[in-house]
Amino acid sequence: MSLARLLIASLALMALPLPARAVEEPPTVLECSAVSAFVSAWTVAGEPYARLVVHGTVRELTTVGEAAYTVICGRALLEVVCVEASAAGLALGDAVTVQGVVSRADGDELVLDPCWSILRK
Repeated sequence: MSLARLLIASLALMALPLPARAVEEPPTVLECSAVSAFVSAWTVAGEPYARLVVHGTVRELTTVGEAAYTVICGRALLEVVCVEASAAGLALGDAVTVQGVVSRADGDELVLDPCWSILRK
């Protein structure tokens, strides 16, 4: 490879976007009671992404098309919505751990997409 081509290839690689720092870090583990404080700090920090693990209880299960929406945490706190491929095996009142990437936080809900739920025994 010529020096010119090597230089062009190097410049092209340098122009690629770097992965978000928060996605590379270990996930933040929270109980429902701590979600609101996390969202406030995350919004102020202006981070584009965050990986979360949240422990809670299934409050609502909804399927729309191919997506399943598992809602944990109570409205008095901040609802956490886990958007996943399937909520099969989950029932209202189940203790779960959801893990995913924050896609948005607005109003009274925090949406994790992609996300998955794990039933806690």
